[in-house]
Amino acid sequence: MDKYFVASIAGAKFLGNKRVKLLVDFFGNGRAAWTAEVADLKKSGLPPKALNYFVEWRNSHPDAPERLADYCERKGFGLCTVFDEDYPPILKEISVPPVLFYYRGKIFPDVERIAIVGTRDNTDYGKGIALALGRELAAAGLTIVSGAARGIDTFAHTGALETGRTVAVLGQGLSVRCSREKEKLLDKIAENGLVMSEFSLKTEPNEGTFPTRNRIISGLCRGIVVVEAAEKSGALVTSEFAGIQGRDVFAIPGSIHWVKSGGCHNLIRDGATLIKNAQDVLEYYNLDEPKIFSADVSESNEPNKIPADVHEKVSAKKSAEPAESNVPKKISAPPVNLSDKAAKIFELIPAGDFITGDEILNVTDEIAPNELPKIILELEIKNCIVEDAGRYTRK
Repeated sequence: MDKYFVASIAGAKFLGNKRVKLLVDFFGNGRAAWTAEVADLKKSGLPPKALNYFVEWRNSHPDAPERLADYCERKGFGLCTVFDEDYPPILKEISVPPVLFYYRGKIFPDVERIAIVGTRDNTDYGKGIALALGRELAAAGLTIVSGAARGIDTFAHTGALETGRTVAVLGQGLSVRCSREKEKLLDKIAENGLVMSEFSLKTEPNEGTFPTRNRIISGLCRGIVVVEAAEKSGALVTSEFAGIQGRDVFAIPGSIHWVKSGGCHNLIRDGATLIKNAQDVLEYYNLDEPKIFSADVSESNEPNKIPADVHEKVSAKKSAEPAESNVPKKISAPPVNLSDKAAKIFELIPAGDFITGDEILNVTDEIAPNELPKIILELEIKNCIVEDAGRYTRK
C-alpha cells in the first residue's frame, strides 16, 4: 500500500521525481511522508513553494492513496516505485530516474534490453528492417523496448512479439484511450511483456511528454538502434538521451538520397555504430553464439539473461575503446537560438563550477520539475553545457 502514498505525493504540483524521493527518503516511507506534520515537512528541505503546493494538495485529497489503489485494482494496473525490489536497476543509473511508473503486464527487472526506434512515417525498407530486428533480437533473448508509436516503433514491437518479449513505454497515462489498432498492440504486449508509463493515469499526450518518455526508453536499455529517422526526427531525441546516459547507439544506413535516413547518417558520422542487421548487434555484445540463448522464450516463466561472463566481455570491449566511440557527439554550436525557458536556465548554470538539477529547481519557480530534463537536453544538444554525474556547468 505504501507505493500508493508515494504516487499520491507525486500528484502535487512542483513535486517532481527528485523531490518526491527526497520526502520519502527523509521520512522513511510514503505513508509517513504523506501524513507528516507541516513543521516536519519544513525540515525535509522541500522548497517553500513546493511544500505549500503539497500541503494544499494533500488537504484537498485526503483519501488519494486509497482511491488510487482501488482504481488500479479495478483497471488491472500495477504500480512500481524506485523503492521497490522489482524496479529495473539499470533505470536507476540515469540522472533523473522516474520515481514511479504504472504498468500492465509483468516486470522482469534484470533482463537485458535493447531499444529500436525510428520515424512514424516509415518506408517499406524501414518496416522490413524493424520487423526483422525485433524478431531476431527477441529470439536471441533480448527484450525489445520502444515507444508504441505508429511506424518503426510498432513494427519493432510486432517483430518481437513473434519470438519473445517487448516493452512499450508510453508518452501518456495508461487510462488514456488510443486508436483501436494501438490498443490491440498494447494488449498483446501486456500478455507477455510490459506496457509502462511514468505519467499519472489520465495524462494526455503532449509535446512535453514524449521527450520525457524517450529518456526512459534509452534508460532501460544497454543500447538503442535507430532504424529510420530524418534529420529532425523525434527518434534522435532518444539517441541524444542514450549518449548522455552512456548507452550504445546503433544506426541503420539508407540511401544517401533518402530524406528519412538523414538522421541515421548524421548519427553514424558523429560516432554511432553502423549496423546492417541483428547479427551485427549480437556480435557487438559477443552474443553471436546460439548456445547463449534459447529462441523459444514463450515456454519459460523466467526471461533469458545475459550471463556474467558476457557482461565481462562487453565491459572489457568497451574499456578498450575511446570513450566517445559509440555515442553521438554533441553538436558544436554556440549558445544561440535557445528557447525562452532554456535561456533562463542557462543563466542559472555557472561557468567553472557545477550545479545540480535540484539546485536549479530550488532557485527558480519558472519551470516544473518534469520540464527540466527536456531543457537540459536542449542545452546539451546546442553545446551550451556539459554534464558530470548529474551536475551541470557551462561549456
